[in-house]
Amino acid sequence: MKRWISYILFIIGVMFITGCALDPEPDAQTGIQQPDEEKVTQATVERVIDGDTVKVRLENGQTEDVRLLLIDTPETVNPEKPVQPYGPEASRFTKDALPAGSDVLIERDQSKTDRYGRLLAYVWADGKMINQELLRQGLARVAYIYEPDTRYVETFQEIEAEAKGEKIGVWETTGYATERGFDASVLTEKPVKQTDDCQNIKGNINRQGKKIYHVEGGRSYEEVNPEEIFCSEQEAKEAGFIRAAN
Repeated sequence: MKRWISYILFIIGVMFITGCALDPEPDAQTGIQQPDEEKVTQATVERVIDGDTVKVRLENGQTEDVRLLLIDTPETVNPEKPVQPYGPEASRFTKDALPAGSDVLIERDQSKTDRYGRLLAYVWADGKMINQELLRQGLARVAYIYEPDTRYVETFQEIEAEAKGEKIGVWETTGYATERGFDASVLTEKPVKQTDDCQNIKGNINRQGKKIYHVEGGRSYEEVNPEEIFCSEQEAKEAGFIRAAN
């Protein structure tokens, strides 16, 4: 027995000396491990596209769209779908958490990009993972679980279960958030806790690269397929958009 104990202690000592350590303990605040340093890239936020997609500038100067792994927020900019309940709130949350010009950490899992060429990642800002925080606020569901990109899936599912039990956000109305997406047909009344001053202003970038925003009642508002949704004209202007001529 003493011989085995000595052997085990020797192996642990070798691991310590060579730098081979076990995974770090979960962070006390987030309840999950800190980012894997070998899979982290520093980046600067260019702009938030919607709740689960953000455009960043990498250290090499390259600009990339990043899709937050393992979550799905209601749509706001999909040209084939109307703005979905809680979509503007999810976009606003991500914009507040990731303001333009802020520094973030992009943590990869196993796959690099999705079929649209977007980077797949967990996005960290100020020590918090935004993927997780959207789930905690009830503004996203756990989705698109594909091996081998499942590092945090169990933790995500636990957070989702808590939000669902509290009936917050997308879980307020039973049947709205489903395994296939979000079903607005179950909403007999508007249960969305919209911010009173959220005006659902549509931001669009034309073929010349000009950023234009459209307000409700405007000449082209209904026809515009937005690339971004803003809650105020000031927010649109701060993102570099100008108002469309009526």
